[in-house]
Amino acid sequence: MINGIYFGLPYYTYGILVLIAFLAGIWLFRSNARRLSLQTPDLIDLSLIVSISGLLGARVAYILLFPEQFTTIRDCLAIHEGGLVFYGALIAAIIATAAFCQFKGYSFRQLGDLIAPSAALGHAIGRLGCISNNCCYGAVTTACSIYRLPGDPPGQFRHPTQIYESLFLIFLMFVLNRLLKIYYAGNSIKSGLVAGIYLAAYSFFRFLIEYIRGDSRGGFYTALNLSPSQITAIILLLFSAACIAYAVRYPIVNRGKTDEQS
Repeated sequence: MINGIYFGLPYYTYGILVLIAFLAGIWLFRSNARRLSLQTPDLIDLSLIVSISGLLGARVAYILLFPEQFTTIRDCLAIHEGGLVFYGALIAAIIATAAFCQFKGYSFRQLGDLIAPSAALGHAIGRLGCISNNCCYGAVTTACSIYRLPGDPPGQFRHPTQIYESLFLIFLMFVLNRLLKIYYAGNSIKSGLVAGIYLAAYSFFRFLIEYIRGDSRGGFYTALNLSPSQITAIILLLFSAACIAYAVRYPIVNRGKTDEQS
């Protein structure tokens, strides 16, 4: 597996894919913003805020889960070497989006819908970077023979969980984009429903795939032997159920800015 590309200076595949994920997310974000007639300049600002806060949140979450890996400031800043936790990015991005909406007067629910497919696309691309970085890998299996770690003995293969998750997220992105088109076609929309579906779908998938992950999961808790990611998934499933119920119960007017039910 290629871990880096060299053109006079070292460029790590993981870092390149994170950058591509960032740009792809912004592209889809702006494309959907235009389609929904939302003001692009403000949305560009939001895309930067969400991306930067997400990157910081992902790194901080990883440091909190695996503090023994970080002894210097350089270790904390070496994001190109891997070490990001998606749930940290998600929580930080939600907080940043809420702050942006409060400051700019946008509907948090509508912008959450807009961000959802972009987040799925960016996450799908970023997860592929985990293959080159040899992280987020699966448990040893005899069910497939397409992926193994460099240090694995001959004939031992693992679940390519990075690929499983990336394919699921690409599928989810197309579904969410379709739902955006459907739900925003009329004047009265169930704003926040797309974001709720995104959170629910990914959390459910993540809870299941944790059972075939083979890397360190940051410890296991409770009598059910759940990982931190599974506990977070349960919390987000409950939160997303509340979001979906609220979106169905309280539809809002379809416009870029609104003070109604924001």
